[in-house]
Amino acid sequence: MRNKFDSIIYPYSKISRLPPYLRPLALLVRHLTRKRPSYVHEFDGVATAHNLYCLKEPKFTYSLQKAIIAGGFDYSIYMRQHQAVWCADTALRLNEEGSFVELGTAKGYTMATILYSMEYEGKDLTKLPVYLFDTFSPNATDGKGMQHSKYGKNIYYAESFEQVQQTFGHFPNVKLIQGSLPQSLNTMKIEPISFLHIDLNAPEIEIKCLELLWNHILPSGIILIDDFAYNGYEYTNKLFNEFCLQRGISILTTAYGPGIIVK
Repeated sequence: MRNKFDSIIYPYSKISRLPPYLRPLALLVRHLTRKRPSYVHEFDGVATAHNLYCLKEPKFTYSLQKAIIAGGFDYSIYMRQHQAVWCADTALRLNEEGSFVELGTAKGYTMATILYSMEYEGKDLTKLPVYLFDTFSPNATDGKGMQHSKYGKNIYYAESFEQVQQTFGHFPNVKLIQGSLPQSLNTMKIEPISFLHIDLNAPEIEIKCLELLWNHILPSGIILIDDFAYNGYEYTNKLFNEFCLQRGISILTTAYGPGIIVK
């Protein structure tokens, strides 16, 4: 008969070889005497005792600092930035002819980190079309995508269109498209997409945009959903899971919140 403690005892461990009536006591002793891990990193809602060597790599530190200087703001979401760089690098390797699209650019922190990391590697960015969609306004939103001054200011959003223009002035391949989504997607012809970054904090609009762009995303194209598993964004998680279930694909959940789709 299965004991209620079996699920937390490793098979073939010393405790598993004890008589069943001694296992609860042994588990308690192990719990009280076990050395607790010393967390090496703690940020963006996650603490870990593991090594994050990726955050010390020259390419990453260079690109992150350049993005912080260019945008004048540090969001302190370093593992999310690392994941974004990995997604973009992989997408470009799988589809060299594809474009990059970002829905919700704000100050430009994420895409600037991506582009500076590619510059560090000596990639020819003049051949990479990049389209950044945003209102480029500091006004906060109501969670459904409605942005208005009556909601106050959001310190994480762009201060102005001109500010973001200056942030990406170093990259002539970047085109800023100002306006409300999904309407602004209809203002221009989108090229085939290899990498799509979604960060609108408005799940219903995010899904509408993804539906409009889905057929433009190349096979093996990568979609990075910033708020997929973020605390308080359960509705976002629900809508994206339903979207993918209908198409027979799955989403990789990361501990820092983003979800990753490979088409």
